[in-house]
Amino acid sequence: MQRNMTKPFKLGRAALALLFASALGVSACSNATSSKETVEIQFWNPFTGDTAAVVDDIVEKYNASQTNISVKSLSNQDPQKQLTAISGGNAPDLVITYWNNVGPWSEAGAVQNLESLVQSSDFDASRIIPAALDRMKVDGEIHGFPISMSMANKLFYNKKAFADAGLSAPPETLEQMFEYAKRLTKKDGAGNLTQIGFIPDYPWIDNVFWPIIFGGSWDDGNGKLTANQKANVDSIAYQAQYYQEFGVDGINKFKSGMGQMNTPQDPIITGDLAMMIGWENWYNDKRGENGEIGVAPFPYPEARPELKQSGMVSPVAMFIPSKSKRQEAAWEFMQYLLSEEVQIEYAIRNKTIPVLLGALDNPELTENESTASLKEFFESAKSPNLNGFPNSIYINEYLQALNEETEKAIKGQISAQEAMDAVVAKMQPKADAAKK
Repeated sequence: MQRNMTKPFKLGRAALALLFASALGVSACSNATSSKETVEIQFWNPFTGDTAAVVDDIVEKYNASQTNISVKSLSNQDPQKQLTAISGGNAPDLVITYWNNVGPWSEAGAVQNLESLVQSSDFDASRIIPAALDRMKVDGEIHGFPISMSMANKLFYNKKAFADAGLSAPPETLEQMFEYAKRLTKKDGAGNLTQIGFIPDYPWIDNVFWPIIFGGSWDDGNGKLTANQKANVDSIAYQAQYYQEFGVDGINKFKSGMGQMNTPQDPIITGDLAMMIGWENWYNDKRGENGEIGVAPFPYPEARPELKQSGMVSPVAMFIPSKSKRQEAAWEFMQYLLSEEVQIEYAIRNKTIPVLLGALDNPELTENESTASLKEFFESAKSPNLNGFPNSIYINEYLQALNEETEKAIKGQISAQEAMDAVVAKMQPKADAAKK
């Protein structure tokens, strides 16, 4: 699933610095493409199977469309393989990777700042969905572009569970969702949970999604971390309500007996779990008018209706390594990957969301039968309330700290304020050091 593109790939910052020490002295100048001579570029991606085949087909079409640049595609190149090649003498020219690698790798000199290439080619970056493009920026400057994005801004719910509980429509506000969750929760004679309305940290703790739903943020854009602001704290306190209501031991026991996702025992399919956070590439064959799973906008805080259609974006990144000797050719090909025609083909074949705003209304995408289950996501991808975690050289450490403290707070070990204060106390020195 594309959501996995957001998982941190960790390599110590000292190790990164050593790995890319040789890159720092390499000129950022690149060879211009020539109409007389074909320039060959190496394009690496981490995909396998059908997704790799889609990339290969797009490369083949590009190569057939012109003679100036020949792209050689290489799939199944995970981050470690990418790092090894970039640090050596044979760096690829364009790379697809997890988006949260862009910040740490840029600090080590591995990722080329694209601002000059964007400006010299008059590329209109405003055509990209803002929340997706922002994830590609480090210190406010573009270091990569998204090739696609995943998004969580829906509530998935089991229709039968709702009907059995006498609920005719999904909740609109978070307060209403909490009340629905109580009505959708059942216990046996011994007090064990047999059905639960909602689990805020299923299938994982999401320390990015929830603050976005409450209008929170993680920095002020000038180096001050804001994880302990009221909106973030409120988002964690809201999640903790579910553990307070249904019991930490009770929920943990229930979770231990739940079926695996995407199996016949999947709890959202069986109705054992009535509601969950919904991503665009989950349960496509179970959604729709005749499917078991209903789809609705994710609820918003009752006091903040301006936050309707909020959601989290998680793009797939592509960047030009700083050691590439063919950066202009790589940039030419990157622009091709960001063309509307390619974006639509990529989205249709991979069942994902294009990053071009214009593509979201293109009938070739919206009227395609194979993407019918994604229509609601295409529409909500235009929302101004989409956001994501800011990229930085310390991103993975920041996410880990948030994860650890959030888990303590939602299970009642510490307060939400204490948890976020602890995160800021731990991470602000790293943010300060990064500004020097």
